[in-house]
Amino acid sequence: MTEGRSFDAPIFIVNPAAGRRRGRDSSRLIEQITARFPTAAIRLTERAGQAEALARSYAPESVWVVAVGGDGTVSEVARGLVGGQAMMGVVPVGSGNDFARMLGLSGQLATALEQLASAQASDCDVGQAMIEHDDGTTTRHQFVNSLGLGFEAVVADSAAQARVFSGFWRYLAAALRHLPFYRSPAMTLRYENTVIAEPQFLVAIGNGRWAGGGFMLTPNAVLDDGWLELTRAEALPLWRLLTILPRVFGGRHLECAGVHADKVQAISIDCPDGCMVHADGEVIARMACQIRVELLPAALRVLR
Repeated sequence: MTEGRSFDAPIFIVNPAAGRRRGRDSSRLIEQITARFPTAAIRLTERAGQAEALARSYAPESVWVVAVGGDGTVSEVARGLVGGQAMMGVVPVGSGNDFARMLGLSGQLATALEQLASAQASDCDVGQAMIEHDDGTTTRHQFVNSLGLGFEAVVADSAAQARVFSGFWRYLAAALRHLPFYRSPAMTLRYENTVIAEPQFLVAIGNGRWAGGGFMLTPNAVLDDGWLELTRAEALPLWRLLTILPRVFGGRHLECAGVHADKVQAISIDCPDGCMVHADGEVIARMACQIRVELLPAALRVLR
């Protein structure tokens, strides 16, 4: 039996609302899971944060805990399992599924379940951010896929509130809506022996390559290489940004002047006027003044 495999009692944490799924669709989803994994324990979530709490209760055990949902559900389950013995699986049924792309998982449910059945456990790095807010409070957040500052966070916030479109199209519509009016905040980035003190249009820190349902912001990211991928864009004029945007879909924006990439294990970012920050698509700060990001190497075991 492959290391980390537990067919006896895998736990599936299911977000019934993922992908704007209706109740009858959830029933069909559960039927397909139990048909492939007859001894599976199914745990349905009803509110934000519940998936993380459920995952944390299983973290000390040598079992499979499978996130069934979109990137939000995956992020919650991952945070609950960080540092534990349990292995995380993913069945992508959300509208974005950016982390699932990194695992090579199919968007077809039946195929994804078959992939899970033959999966092997492997290490996965995790990112951790300490944020000082403009009111003086400090919070800590972990992310398994991506963290973004500036324009990327504004788009994530707008897309989360949108009631039209889904997945990639929702993020693209949000990006086009805010692009003409966005003003790049002043930032000071410090990592290794580098100091950059100038406004930044966006800063993306990726453990995975994709964000926003398919934007390849950090195309060189690898889940288990002991690095986080940094992509930043300077405060470029609108016409330049419009020419760069189509290149992001295929990760070709790194070829453009004013766009930079690097690898980091730790980075500090000061935003004296405050900026918005998201982690795995969820806004975690609206006015962050100081952000400290560090890598937690091999902090999670994932099935792939």
